[in-house]
Amino acid sequence: MSFAIVVDSVADLSEEECARFGITSVPLSVEVGGETFKDQAEISSEEFYDKMIASDTLPKSSQPSPSEFMDIYNALASEGADEIIAIHIAAVLSGTSESSNLAANQVEVPVEVIDSFNACSGQGLLALLACEMRDAGASAQECAQAIKDARAHTRFFIACGTLDNLLAGGRLSAEEVDAATLLDIKPMMSFDERGVLKAFDKAKGMNGVIKKYVEKLKEITEEEGIQRVRFCHTRNEKGVEKLKRALEQAGIDYIDCGTCSCGATVSTHLGMGALGMGVIPDSLFPRKE
Repeated sequence: MSFAIVVDSVADLSEEECARFGITSVPLSVEVGGETFKDQAEISSEEFYDKMIASDTLPKSSQPSPSEFMDIYNALASEGADEIIAIHIAAVLSGTSESSNLAANQVEVPVEVIDSFNACSGQGLLALLACEMRDAGASAQECAQAIKDARAHTRFFIACGTLDNLLAGGRLSAEEVDAATLLDIKPMMSFDERGVLKAFDKAKGMNGVIKKYVEKLKEITEEEGIQRVRFCHTRNEKGVEKLKRALEQAGIDYIDCGTCSCGATVSTHLGMGALGMGVIPDSLFPRKE
């Protein structure tokens, strides 16, 4: 039996990656500058950044409707999928999983909806794990269980470049932003075990962030073995390259699973200049013959 793999656009997998790995991405909607777009389908991350910078108000995102998911699921079934696995942004951040579940109950093809407890490159890595398991011959049930088990070992770290959006969104006070900006303090955040994005550390400047990322990956590698890493940023390609060089200089072995620009949902909170990475143990992936 064949099964299809579905994600939402928050996983930040490019159109080329979705085509290469056989993934269907369902876009969230984003309202920015008085216009509404389908994230990644009608507006790229770079185009979104331009509109967000020019706008006086923070963008808003909304989950796909159940009918949109139903259309996707029915189309995949008509193309030959006997089952579907849908891996979504953390439910505490978005109603996407809820919409997907409502749709799953309305279609004939069996759909397993999984809350990734994650987003961006962390969510994307779980989708890549699902693809490799499918291609290695795992059943939909085996794949779904593996994804659920892998959530506890999948990490996502992100640091803000500027604090303007956190201020505008009410997550920080003006006094906190002024003090942090004066001292060049960068908040560092990560998802907890239930998908809540929380501050876990802070660093002085982006160089300090990179140093802490190196320390964190070294610690995880020592505990769980070689990791697969997917980098992410909001217009901070130089930061990604600096981080890669720092990891190389520290002698940390890892498998590079690419770099993505954070999409609308995540970048609305982070603003420009953010730098992050998703991390998952390589040992969770099927071994190639």
